[in-house]
Amino acid sequence: MSRQLRLLCAATCAVLTTVLATCAGAMALTGAAPVLAKGSTALGPAQGQQSIVLTLTPRNGSALQALAAGGNAHLSDAQFMSSYAPANATVNSVSAWATKHGLTVASVSPDRLLVRVSGPASALGAALGTNFERYRTPAGAEYVASAGTAALPGTIAGKVTSITGLSGLERVQGSLARPSAVEAPGSLEYPRSYDPRQLWTLYHAPSSQAGSGQQVSVITAGDISGVESDLRTFEHTFGLAEVPWHQVTVGAPGTETEGNDEWDLDTQYSTGMAPSVSQLNVYVGNSMEDDSIVETIDRWVTEGASSQASFSAGECELLADAAGFTGSLDTVLAEAAAEGKTLFTSGGDTGSQCPVLVGLNGLPLGVPGDNYPASSPYAIGVGGTSVLGGEDEIGWYSGGGGTSVVEPTPAWQASAGGSFSGLMRGVPDVAFDADPNSGVIVVVGGEQETIGGTSVGAPAWQGVWARVEGAASSSSFAGPVLYAEPTGAFKDIVLGDNTIYPCTPGWDYVTGRGTPQIEALIAGA
Repeated sequence: MSRQLRLLCAATCAVLTTVLATCAGAMALTGAAPVLAKGSTALGPAQGQQSIVLTLTPRNGSALQALAAGGNAHLSDAQFMSSYAPANATVNSVSAWATKHGLTVASVSPDRLLVRVSGPASALGAALGTNFERYRTPAGAEYVASAGTAALPGTIAGKVTSITGLSGLERVQGSLARPSAVEAPGSLEYPRSYDPRQLWTLYHAPSSQAGSGQQVSVITAGDISGVESDLRTFEHTFGLAEVPWHQVTVGAPGTETEGNDEWDLDTQYSTGMAPSVSQLNVYVGNSMEDDSIVETIDRWVTEGASSQASFSAGECELLADAAGFTGSLDTVLAEAAAEGKTLFTSGGDTGSQCPVLVGLNGLPLGVPGDNYPASSPYAIGVGGTSVLGGEDEIGWYSGGGGTSVVEPTPAWQASAGGSFSGLMRGVPDVAFDADPNSGVIVVVGGEQETIGGTSVGAPAWQGVWARVEGAASSSSFAGPVLYAEPTGAFKDIVLGDNTIYPCTPGWDYVTGRGTPQIEALIAGA
């Protein structure tokens, strides 16, 4: 078991202890409570450098959220900066606090939402009114985390929405599944794995309107060496044009490589579903830790190269909320939505259970809840189906979905109909082939593999949306548009379930509105 896998398993009990601490008294500053795995052994004070990311509260935040929810907003970067970005004075206040405590402001995001503060672990702990300790989980994994609840001085406390980076347990995980890891229920028979051209046929994509004039973006992390080469092999194998590659490294270059099969899938199917796009932008964060991921997504938003992106990873929303990830990333994604930008993200592969534990792909584990950021009201969550031959689909039994336990219902989803309860944010919004037994062909390390999981749907739907926006010659946050589409723009999946929730006529907690009927989707938009 890898170090990352053991840390993610340890996060199970961290969710329970941290959520209890958080619920004991509502905190305006999210992510401040300690995230510690039950049974961890303290090994002594942390040494060396430590860093955190402070998410600053936007000006006119309520107005920004209203714009993001409306779906018709098209703020320019200049308009966001003039009316909603935190003031320079706020950044200066954070910098003054950091300097006073012997810390450094390592970076400030272009939209001034994110400020990374770093310095010796002892100094950072003292500045936050706590201390950083080294811990060992019962499984033997070591991590660093704050030992107590962090606090900020009154001069900046009311100007900060959340803190991320206080614990090494705050990490996302991918949503990949392989046929060998999953046993299908019953005696279902699957036809084959799919390549892009076969998916065009399955989902009725027109030969024209293939994303011309659009760019697509993929959020990745770590050392992605070889991913571009795999994309070129994939394009040559399936007769696709080479899409220009634009890579942006966010923060210090990372060394993690275990996500490269994920990034192969994401780059190959975001472009594979929209073969006429003019550029692929690959944003590479340092690691899969929450603070690095939010900085990487923010770079996509602020660089403005494309109005769509995909991120095929996430974490249990309970952990994400306790760790400050929801408070931080929702702030960034509200900016994106208000600027007409859409992040497509995977609903997860643990069915109706929160992906707290990491088990075999496709095995539901954990507690009820959703994958985050799929549950964000400013992102589009993608669920999964099993393709049974021809064009028959049922809900994939491990496709993530359900009622959020932390995120409210966005206005654009309130009248979804079907089996939507309306109580809280419902996941997913849409669906795509995800069952690894009817998965897609991906080139990994120069060789073809069949891969499934809701990781397929996030980049594929990004490609579908690039077709829609290319045909419309405009950009909008996809949430309100997708829910206003006529029923014929989707294949309504009425059979299957994901353990707790069944597929039903109309919207459901397994497949949302359904899988795309691309030509009709373009016409409806």
